[in-house]
Amino acid sequence: MDWQSRYTALTDADKEEFARVLSLLFEHTFIVRDEWDPKQGRLVTNRDYRFVERNLELFHTYLQAGGFELQADGRRGVMAVYNRYGRNRMKVDKYTTYLLYVLRLIYEEEMERASMRREVVVTLQNILEKLMALGLMDRRIAATHLTGALNRLRRLHVLARIEGFAYELESRWMIYPTIEVAVPDERINHLYQRLMAGAFGPLGEAAGAGEDTEADDGGDTGADAREDWADDAEEEEDE
Repeated sequence: MDWQSRYTALTDADKEEFARVLSLLFEHTFIVRDEWDPKQGRLVTNRDYRFVERNLELFHTYLQAGGFELQADGRRGVMAVYNRYGRNRMKVDKYTTYLLYVLRLIYEEEMERASMRREVVVTLQNILEKLMALGLMDRRIAATHLTGALNRLRRLHVLARIEGFAYELESRWMIYPTIEVAVPDERINHLYQRLMAGAFGPLGEAAGAGEDTEADDGGDTGADAREDWADDAEEEEDE
């Protein structure tokens, strides 16, 4: 069955849902199967993920016609959209680059300690301590300097804030499995080599968060075509 036939076979409600979920994919890049529900205080199944899963071929065909690909990782419960021509790339500043690197390390360490656990939760204090332990952050930096990067990654479904405000050291953050898709093994090895070679300096008060770097220039996330994140992510104001 071709795309037009598949789409025509949808109910009016599902056609509207298709348009809504498609726009979410372009806005957020990632969709996770299990997401944090602040009202219930636990992980719940994401109905948007399930909708894409049920109509996977429809989404694949539509996106491919526009030069995009949909990566569906059922093991991790993550779906990601990227442009196979390298368009729609997101600029990643130094704060976000370092934060992604550290979150990936923390996620891997925590999952190794508790193989049966599905989620990894850390405090902002834990993140800052890891940055300092790796020599990636000057002790003079204020925790509030990272809130923009935290909120950007929250918008991309890499993180979920489950308690507190973004600027509070005691705030608790869930790291989604998205981090393994955003920063795969080969990418974290490349970042490590560049960091050790001094390609990036430590974060400090003089390090401007507005000094954006193109994704190709050390701040990219993902491997091969997965490096191409869709749409510039607008930094979300902390609520």
